[in-house]
Amino acid sequence: MRLLVVADVSAEEIHGGAERMLTNHLRALNDAGHSVTLLTRQPKEGAPLDLMVCKGIQEHRLPYHGDRGWQGLWQLKNEAVKWWRSYGEDFDAVISEQPFTMWALMRAGCQLPRLQVCYSFAFEEYLTRHASRWNPKGRFIAIAMRYLEGTVYHSADRLLVLSQYTRKRFHEVFNISGKRVEVSPGGVEMPSGGSECSREEARNELQWHGPVVVTLRNLVPRTGVDLLVEAAGILKDELPELRWCVIGRGALMEALLAQAVQSGVGERVEFTGFLSEEDVQKRLFAADIFMLPTRDLEGFGLVTLEANACGLPVVATPVTANKEVVPSLPFNRLADAVTAEALADAVRQMLLVEYNDDSRQALRDAVEKKYAWHLHDDELVKAVEALQ
Repeated sequence: MRLLVVADVSAEEIHGGAERMLTNHLRALNDAGHSVTLLTRQPKEGAPLDLMVCKGIQEHRLPYHGDRGWQGLWQLKNEAVKWWRSYGEDFDAVISEQPFTMWALMRAGCQLPRLQVCYSFAFEEYLTRHASRWNPKGRFIAIAMRYLEGTVYHSADRLLVLSQYTRKRFHEVFNISGKRVEVSPGGVEMPSGGSECSREEARNELQWHGPVVVTLRNLVPRTGVDLLVEAAGILKDELPELRWCVIGRGALMEALLAQAVQSGVGERVEFTGFLSEEDVQKRLFAADIFMLPTRDLEGFGLVTLEANACGLPVVATPVTANKEVVPSLPFNRLADAVTAEALADAVRQMLLVEYNDDSRQALRDAVEKKYAWHLHDDELVKAVEALQ
């Protein structure tokens, strides 16, 4: 089949779960023998409008000046009209990963059979990122976004999500029957290495000598990194050798740095900012616990699998898809509540459990068996080919 994959993010670089899922889907569809093209929006003004990405796939970008309001949507729509006139006859079906570029393409006249993939709802992400649940302007924008998303989701032939939680939310938010929504859990690429030797080498290189709790998060309100910092403050006297490592960047960086200092853990909580995949993996191998302190909207949590694939057990808040994914693998633990106190207690309990090289290998084996990428790939390809 001649497939057009439509996304709001680029496959040029991986910054988070959306790019990781997109890149994997491109690979899987290409490996299944389909002709694949990607259409997205320009990530920033001046960025190239056409380039080759993974597997030699062509990425086309609609010119986009970055406006997140109606002006930006109108620009996307106008650019989509031009693009569709030139390329619309080249495809048999569409796989859409996010709603906004797809909405523009629908307005441009695209009526091809479509599989709509969804990881979380954009309007809910907007509310959490901008903390505007009770702000009239913010609520109006969120309502408009929700309406736009609904038109995209309702018009799709099939829908694919990563968790039962998201499937349930489709019915609650958009009144879309679960019968239309297929669930295919995300997967993980098993890293090389992971032996006790490589772990010790990583710890020596990082100069980590005591237990370390690590997280990998966008620094925005919904990800709950402030709860991690607060938990560090709770445990600072009881476990003075415990260190914390926060990987990621975002709008809350300065506030979190200030919170760490005020909590008396400014020297114990390291904020690395953005790191390469190699440097992230090194820290996942070297750490003792991964913390996922999500406040809300964890549609699946690929990072849980990525940590487990490095033999690193996860402690997480009991919210959304965390309740589905985290307990599905051994050695992981859900905190009793979405509080710093509950997270601190979970860390305390995990550090009391003997966890050795055999434990790490058992966790790696379990995640590879249950969440191998080929299992997700098979479901994706099946759903796409059912569009014929």
